Amino acid sequence: MKGIRIALAQICPVPGDADANAEKIISFMKKAADGGAALAVFPECSLTGYAPERADELALSIGDEPDGTPGIGGGLISAVEEAAEKLGIAVCFGFMEKLGDKFYISQELYCGGERTVYRKTHPGSREAMFFEAGNEFPVSRGPVDCGMQLCWESHIPEISAEYRKQGAQLLLFPYASGMSGERCKENWQVHLPARASDNGCFAAACNLLTKDVKTGAHQTGAAGSGNAEDMSGGGLAVWDPKGRLTAQYFGTEEALITAEISGELPRERSLKEQQGLADHDMHALSYFDLKRRELF
Repeated sequence: MKGIRIALAQICPVPGDADANAEKIISFMKKAADGGAALAVFPECSLTGYAPERADELALSIGDEPDGTPGIGGGLISAVEEAAEKLGIAVCFGFMEKLGDKFYISQELYCGGERTVYRKTHPGSREAMFFEAGNEFPVSRGPVDCGMQLCWESHIPEISAEYRKQGAQLLLFPYASGMSGERCKENWQVHLPARASDNGCFAAACNLLTKDVKTGAHQTGAAGSGNAEDMSGGGLAVWDPKGRLTAQYFGTEEALITAEISGELPRERSLKEQQGLADHDMHALSYFDLKRRELF
């Protein structure tokens, strides 16, 4: 596959201040573009903040309502898209979405005028009280073919396999989890390397930061600034198609990391030929392609 640099950001959005959240996303996009990234990835609900019980108040509409009235907050989504155009970068960001009279947890990947929206297909038990479940697994054909699955959906291998079936090269896992960075590190290392290696894809995860309600503090500074004790959540990581961790950050400050994803994917070329391995050697095969699907 063609090599690209991706950037992952963990930020602390304020529920109810989508304008400030949009400004923060755009500022991190600029840092990503300055660092040579072709794609900047932000956590689940990074534009609206994660507040399921306030969905009817804070959700944004991408376009006009079915009755023709203007969508609520669509201008902020457009502002992020326009910034991506100016910076020459693709962006993946999340928000609580209002679509007609229904609400969804949505993640958009915008690249070169094309908008791909994934609506969470498996809301958590608490989320299901406020949000509908999406029914589609769209692949974004951006700088790299991407599939998106949100937070605890990373535990559902069939979603990753569906994206791989459609040709995804990179699996994105945006989170809005209250787990600490260190707990995320432990949790992710159990299953996310398997999502990558089972499907011969790169995988990248980023988790939302939330302010500590005990102190009432909120971080509004640039990447890597602020007081770590005021924050909970967080976590950034990238795995290669072998499930090897190639980039990580598990602190509790707003931060941005970048990683190069490049090289032959198992599906593209037999590493037997590349490395001169014997016919019976199973190293570096595309396990996904060896499945006998008629058995399942």
